[in-house]
Amino acid sequence: MTFSYEQKPQAIEDASFAMIQTVLASYAVPEALLPVVIRVVHAGADFSLASLVTVGGTTVPDLAARLHRGGRLFCDVSMLAAGISRKITAACGLDPFASVHDESVAEKAAAKGITRAMAAVDMAVAQGVRLFAFGNAPTALFRLLEHAREGAPVDAVIGMPVGFVGAADSKEALLASGLPCLTLRGPRGGSNLCAAALNALLRLDAPAS
Repeated sequence: MTFSYEQKPQAIEDASFAMIQTVLASYAVPEALLPVVIRVVHAGADFSLASLVTVGGTTVPDLAARLHRGGRLFCDVSMLAAGISRKITAACGLDPFASVHDESVAEKAAAKGITRAMAAVDMAVAQGVRLFAFGNAPTALFRLLEHAREGAPVDAVIGMPVGFVGAADSKEALLASGLPCLTLRGPRGGSNLCAAALNALLRLDAPAS
C-alpha cells in the first residue's frame, strides 16, 4: 500500500501557512501581529490561540527591532533555546541560552529555597542580560518582574509560560508592568509556542539571506 502525501518541507510549511492565513481572515487580528499569530497557531495547530497573542509596552516592529540588536537571550528551558532559528540568530548576533541545568544554578536554588528557574533569572540579571523568553516557568517570569521593579534594565520579554498555577497571573503581571513584551494570555503556552513567536518576530526584520 502506498500513500500520497507532501514530502517537501518548504511546500508543507507554505501550504500550512496559506490555510492558516485564509482562516485568520475572519479573525480580528491586528495586521502587525498577524505574522506572529500565524506561526503560533501553526505551532499549536489551534486557531483559538489567535485571540490570546498580545503585545504590551511597545509595538510589534519595535519588539522585533529590540531582538535584532542582538545580545544574549535568556531562555527558561533548553527546549525553548533549541527551537529558535540558529540561522537568523547568527545573522543578527542574538545568542539564546538556557542555564537552568547548570550546577551553579542548582546550588543557588537549593541555598535560597527557590526554583532553579528563578535562580537562573537571578544569575542572568546579575550578568546584565536584558532579553528574556519564558515558555515553561511562571516563577521565572515573576522573578524577572521583581528584578525589573527594583530597577533591572529589561529590553524585551517573550512570556508564554504554561500551567495552572501562576501562568496566567504571571502573564497579566507582565502586561501590567509596561515592559516591552509579547505574551499568550491565560494558562496555555509552552516552549514550542514561545519559540514560534520568537521565530516570527525575528523574521519580521531578518537580514536578506
